[in-house]
Amino acid sequence: MDIKINFGAMILGAFIITYNRPDTLLATIQAVFAQTYSPDFLWVIDNSENLETDHAIAGLLDSRIRYHRMGYNAGPAGAAAKGLELCAQEGADWIFWGDDNDPPFRSDCFERLLAIRDVNPFCGILGTVGQFFDRKKGVIKRVQTRLLEKKDWIEVDFVAGGMCMLVSGDVARLGIVPNPDLFFGFEELDFCLSVSRKGYAIVVDSGLFLEARKKHGKLEFERPIYQKKENLNREYYSLRNLLMISDSLTLTSMRNQLIKKWLGKSLYGFRYGLGYGARNFKLIMLAFVHYFKGISGKTIDL
Repeated sequence: MDIKINFGAMILGAFIITYNRPDTLLATIQAVFAQTYSPDFLWVIDNSENLETDHAIAGLLDSRIRYHRMGYNAGPAGAAAKGLELCAQEGADWIFWGDDNDPPFRSDCFERLLAIRDVNPFCGILGTVGQFFDRKKGVIKRVQTRLLEKKDWIEVDFVAGGMCMLVSGDVARLGIVPNPDLFFGFEELDFCLSVSRKGYAIVVDSGLFLEARKKHGKLEFERPIYQKKENLNREYYSLRNLLMISDSLTLTSMRNQLIKKWLGKSLYGFRYGLGYGARNFKLIMLAFVHYFKGISGKTIDL
């Protein structure tokens, strides 16, 4: 498909979420501004408890860079909500949502994504990699490689984290943001589902999607039924937040399926040893307890 690129006077804003790693952040900022279509301005949303990032940003002396210190660790969810708000206030037509350790994997990602922004008149989100979401079971469904090979772009349910998400400024100005109570885990999913419920489409570029899969050797990847986790604390947030999202979608069937599945996972973990199994069981039970008690936000360290 031959798409004519005409950006005109479009304003591209950006924000990058960071937490206690200024050197990594500075490298990512450099990569973002090295894009063939670079942002007009970039907000650094700082979750750090110290001032190292503040000092590092001040040393750049770049008028395009703005800095917002959250004052506490709001997690990716709270920081993204603030980033979208600040970029919308500056009149951005499109907004890059970035993490400090996930720069765009090509120098022309923004340009190629923005070139397809008009393929759907209700396009609200663009991305390089996306997934489908089974609302009945509460599980992520992989986009088949053969589908990507047939189409120039496809509509998905959400753009995966760190995959060059670009958000329409109109979406941000409607006040659609991820739920800050999630803190960490599936905040992109929560946000994209909220955008979709407002009638906006979520579109990914098939060519970039395929390139990302080739880069990571996942063209024929099949997700295992269960895989041993290196950081079980992330499992806690995944379960608790998926249950919270099921409530936001008012999907009792999704919640029931999640409960059934994760009860099974709490026992299955013991196949990897008593220590792993006990910790896995404890964190899954804690996620259930916090969900049913309505405890959200940051509760355990990552």
